[in-house]
Amino acid sequence: MADQDLNENSGSYWLKTCPETNFQPLKPGLKVDTVIIGGGIAGITAATLLKDMGYDVAVLEADRIVKEVTVGTTAKISVAPNMIYHDLIEKFGKNVALKIAKANKNALKQIEELVSTKNIDCEFHKTPLYIYTESSAGMKKIEEEYIAAKDLGFDVELNDHNPLPFKTMCSLKYTNQAQFHPRKYLLALAMEIDGNGSHVFEKTHAITVHDGDVKEVVTDKGSIMASNVVIATHTPFYDPDHLKDHLNQGRSYVMGLYTKKEFPDGMFVEFNPVHTYRTTPTSEGQLVIVAGEHSEMYVENSHIYYDRLETYARNHLDVESVKYRWSSHDSVTDDGLPMIGMTSKNSIYVATGFGFWGMNNGTTAGMVISDLIHGNESYLKDIFDPLRFNY
Repeated sequence: MADQDLNENSGSYWLKTCPETNFQPLKPGLKVDTVIIGGGIAGITAATLLKDMGYDVAVLEADRIVKEVTVGTTAKISVAPNMIYHDLIEKFGKNVALKIAKANKNALKQIEELVSTKNIDCEFHKTPLYIYTESSAGMKKIEEEYIAAKDLGFDVELNDHNPLPFKTMCSLKYTNQAQFHPRKYLLALAMEIDGNGSHVFEKTHAITVHDGDVKEVVTDKGSIMASNVVIATHTPFYDPDHLKDHLNQGRSYVMGLYTKKEFPDGMFVEFNPVHTYRTTPTSEGQLVIVAGEHSEMYVENSHIYYDRLETYARNHLDVESVKYRWSSHDSVTDDGLPMIGMTSKNSIYVATGFGFWGMNNGTTAGMVISDLIHGNESYLKDIFDPLRFNY
């Protein structure tokens, strides 16, 4: 296992700046329209949208909601996590790339709408995204990505500069992207889910699902019945289609630090090797969140990766102090696209394989699955089909 205890400040900033939750465990004997297993962004988004459509839902979380994978994020909400669109066109064709581009725009719009309509105080902030390179060798790839993004209808600029306080070669600039505090956002949604026939249950470990016209979700606290089941855990605990065989897990590392000089507004992604920056306001001033240094899921000594990241940060910024350290883990599918949709079991859905881009892909998952349950057609159904590797 990775070494988790680096110092007294280890742990996600998002987790440390929100109150603990205290939803009750499952009360057995309940029946709802949809049971959702997993209290991260995918599960809570799906539950929110389904409840707004008029369904009774129950979210089950083995520990506490919004505590594990979701709070590992840097919480950038953008139409691109990195340089993806040139590769998508090359690999899947322009038609598929257009649909994925549309999904990414819609996910950002969905988060913004939920923040606005539900009046959520989560430091939601519109800001540009810059994807840049520090080497002349990367300039051609950025130019290719610019052409692809323009071809897909994005409002994107190609610049020979950006506001970073160190030298870069060129940048793509996506305007009107966003960042937020993900735990504040999701806890506010969870409070709205719980009540009026819908539920959030914590400390409830799902064990298996018994299929049938009415599904039985068996937990360590008893069973709950539902017409639909959504498995929104990091790795599917109920996996009739062996989806785990197509998930490749990894880890990346994050630091929250204070600098002696003000860091510019914006989100910044160095595409190779991958490093990212964003800021967030705190009571002590502007916190700069720096991420990078990918590794295998389980490493003997995570200090190595944190040390590399801190060295990188100090070589680029005038660092005053490192306040937070945490790691993010996620899985990437064999083809790089998430698995979102129905399994081989009727009315049992899955959402996984978000590829270190959980804010957008988790929101997209909630949107797609709520549409499928409601009987709406989804233009993403075939692209993200969880069974595509088995055909």
